[in-house]
Amino acid sequence: MGDKVYSTLLQDAAQMLRRIRSARPLPADGVAYFRNEFAISDAHDGNAIEGNTFTYDETRMLIEKGITASARSFREHEDIVGYKRAIDMLYSAYDRGVDPDEEFVKRIHSLVMSGKNGAGEYRTVQNYVGDILHAVHVPCSPGLVPAEMKRWGEELAAAPTGDVRADEQSLDKLFHSIAALHIEFERIHPFLDGNGRTGRLLMSYQLMKAGLLPIDIRYARRKNYYAAIAAWRDKEKYAPDPSAKSAKMAKLIALSETESMQKWLEVFGQYVDND
Repeated sequence: MGDKVYSTLLQDAAQMLRRIRSARPLPADGVAYFRNEFAISDAHDGNAIEGNTFTYDETRMLIEKGITASARSFREHEDIVGYKRAIDMLYSAYDRGVDPDEEFVKRIHSLVMSGKNGAGEYRTVQNYVGDILHAVHVPCSPGLVPAEMKRWGEELAAAPTGDVRADEQSLDKLFHSIAALHIEFERIHPFLDGNGRTGRLLMSYQLMKAGLLPIDIRYARRKNYYAAIAAWRDKEKYAPDPSAKSAKMAKLIALSETESMQKWLEVFGQYVDND
């Protein structure tokens, strides 16, 4: 934890998490409001990172009123709707205590892709991060995807579960674990399309299962997000410390989580024990 900014984020997250856990029972309408507001923001940012041109206001109008912008494509419209359905599924699964596994990830993907070909199914052709002529990363061949995802699924099952302790060391371990799993998922790129959105939604679910809040990785931080994935590949070549490979992603997760906590406290601060 040599990064001073990251250390401060861990301190802030631990402090806010203790406050959040001291809260009295929350009103159902307040919880529904918070979840809906998060869903709108994340549906916008999560799709904008992938090139969707819906504005935040247009995203809100589509989710809340079913009104779409005539200047946007049908595909973009479906991406927003599918993403919102995936978020709703995460909340439903969380309320029912569902543990994530390979089939759970396929379910997220099927909603994100909103009925498109290949939704919820591993790819059967080679894909590329970037494009075929200017690939940033070439994932494994399609024939290896089932085995790679089986291995990855075992790592997911072995990841920390249950409410994480509200201290810096526990949060640091959690953020690095989630970061490493996310980057490995993106390196496998098991689906032909929709890998980024699926993987980021899964990060939110892992945080929820650990007793934290879902995160919205902002569109404005897309370069930080891609740099965090690239850092794994770069540091893999020379960094002896495994945590160095996931450091940038863990820091981005910590930043996004503290922002979610701050918003939560703005909404529900009156229910928190401030002693």
